[in-house]
Amino acid sequence: HPTIHSCKQLLRLTKSARDVVFYCDIHGHSRKTNMFMYGCTSKSPATRLRERAFPYLLHNESLMFNYDDCNFKVQRSKDTCARVVAWKEFGISNAYTLEMSLGGGDFGEDPATQAPIHFTIEDYVDMGRLLAETLVDMYDPGRLRLDPGPS
Repeated sequence: HPTIHSCKQLLRLTKSARDVVFYCDIHGHSRKTNMFMYGCTSKSPATRLRERAFPYLLHNESLMFNYDDCNFKVQRSKDTCARVVAWKEFGISNAYTLEMSLGGGDFGEDPATQAPIHFTIEDYVDMGRLLAETLVDMYDPGRLRLDPGPS
């Protein structure tokens, strides 16, 4: 497939010039609620925690993102998905799929007592901004975060 070939070529080219520390593709999820990530887990306990740090930081930034919904197991059926290829073939330990539910989220409320609330376009845009800010926080934790102001 040309898109996959181009993406892999771009990763190869970038890795030949510098280290790639993060990979994320973004999907809409039709069955689960909330926003969450699928990641990859190595067999080493030391790296396992590092691979889970980014989703945990994102969880601390937003009620839309639920760390408990994240899954880090790599099933054999997922060997060809982008995050697993980025992790296995290109050695990118922070390789994720950000899933953003099309059915809304619970925003920290108990789903047994409150139905999911649909996400707005602004919620999706905010999550994109938080994704970028959390990435910077992870690699430059001392930086001063600027208030984005009204949207």
